Amino acid sequence: MTMPANPTAILPAIAAGDTVAVAELYDRHGSTLYALLLKILGDRPDAQEVLQETFLTAWRRAGDFDPGRGSEIAWLVSIARNRAIDRLRSRNLRSVREEEAGREIPMAGPSVVSSGDAERGAMLGQLRTRMRSALAELPEAQKSVLELAYFQGLSQTEIAEKLGEPLGTIKTRTQLAMKKLREKLKDLGWFDDARRI
Repeated sequence: MTMPANPTAILPAIAAGDTVAVAELYDRHGSTLYALLLKILGDRPDAQEVLQETFLTAWRRAGDFDPGRGSEIAWLVSIARNRAIDRLRSRNLRSVREEEAGREIPMAGPSVVSSGDAERGAMLGQLRTRMRSALAELPEAQKSVLELAYFQGLSQTEIAEKLGEPLGTIKTRTQLAMKKLREKLKDLGWFDDARRI
């Protein structure tokens, strides 16, 4: 594979729509970025996933690269590092939310609190099934917003940036998705309270 004479020439090619240049960028910097991500995240699957996100971001935002502000690799390292920090933050938020959900769900009603472990386990299993089913019925755009918020711990601003959508659009999608979930699960007493969602 022929490398451009100017080491920064590859990003303008990507900005111009050259998909072959994306593969070249990966060949040039993938191993360096993967080593960095593995050191930050300490987990191979996470590092691989964030590496893919990094190159996807680079492909989408190649036109933002300014060689006057730094080198190609410095720009990529900045993207990778920010994505890795987001992943670490989302791990922590997800852990906290799972703990909170575990505390909230058993308090759904007297029957759950007063039941034995087997009955409670069955009810939680049924609740998970209902929730998965309700999520599956949402339009893909609304479902992806909820998944990014509740399973990856991203804020609405971060979701807007990640999806390249206006913040207002993300807020509207979230509101519509929550309204639909409440409607589909209204027979569950605890779900009527929007603050629990």
